[in-house]
Amino acid sequence: MGAGTTAFLVALAIVIAFVFYFIINGLPNSLPTIFTTTENLSYPTTTISQTTIPQNQTIAYDLSLINTDRNTFGLKNVSLSNETSGQQHADSMLLSGYFSHWDVYGMKPYMRYTLLGGRGAVSENIAYIYRSNGISVLSSLAQMEHNLVYNDLQCCNNGHRYNILDPAHTTVSIGVAYNGTTIYLAQDFINNYISWFYGTPEDSNNNVMLKGSVPSGYSLSDIEVTYDPPLQSLTSAQLARAPYNSSYGYGQTIAGVGYTIGGKRYYYPNLTTINASTYTIQGNNFDVAFNIGSLVQQYGEGEYTLLVFVNNATQRSCSTYSSGGTYCTNFVASTYTIFINNSGQEYTPSGI
Repeated sequence: MGAGTTAFLVALAIVIAFVFYFIINGLPNSLPTIFTTTENLSYPTTTISQTTIPQNQTIAYDLSLINTDRNTFGLKNVSLSNETSGQQHADSMLLSGYFSHWDVYGMKPYMRYTLLGGRGAVSENIAYIYRSNGISVLSSLAQMEHNLVYNDLQCCNNGHRYNILDPAHTTVSIGVAYNGTTIYLAQDFINNYISWFYGTPEDSNNNVMLKGSVPSGYSLSDIEVTYDPPLQSLTSAQLARAPYNSSYGYGQTIAGVGYTIGGKRYYYPNLTTINASTYTIQGNNFDVAFNIGSLVQQYGEGEYTLLVFVNNATQRSCSTYSSGGTYCTNFVASTYTIFINNSGQEYTPSGI
């Protein structure tokens, strides 16, 4: 075996993906801290026979690995989400032979999450292993989980570790897809803190309605709007190059939703402020309505994502945990992406 082949196999033995881990510092216009890496990746094209393990077994096993790591650092378990975003992305990567948080439709995790019915806030880890002589599914999952938590510093500034050990997460959508030589893992960690009412979030003719409830000890904090350029189809070759082979963010923050209560106006001094037509809070319930038409006129076709922040009233400032993660008073509890076409109208992308 030549030196080039050996180096290739070693480089592909353990591959850890890219993830964002958000740390909100309480300012209305604060954004996630992004972790990245500069690894160059290649993708396998050969397969060999592989014994199939039931999907529920692989997912349950990965969930047990996650919660074992969380328990080691004194954190609560996350439960398995009913949302399918993790499996959808793992299947997509295996089917099309790519490795990226973006997909072949040009969508990021939070966009896919909205289309698949998710209404919390998602933070994605992805990883894969390739071995020409075949893989062991369960041992590969254990190896990937170990490296995401304990060998992540040099690769990704511990972004995956912080994501797994984030105290704010409540559920996780897990995806495992494999053939004889390759296994893909997607872990979509989710913050589910808002109980949504009346089918909201809802948008129609650029009018947005948000009606829901937060748990005791929490309150609605801020609502921001971010913008991403129009979707474009991507090939596996494109997904292997920058910027698609790195971490992702929410896009450009373009506005915040302001309101008036008790004669006092609340606005965003460093952002465009959209004045809510309705902004009512009764106990833990909230009812908010606003129009993003002015933003659509300004920015045009693209993806407009609402970031709904909640405040943990029982925790007044950021704290650093033994896991290395930081959890702050304000954090993103829900995202909702609105897709706008070149006519300025909402539409639902196909393909997911």
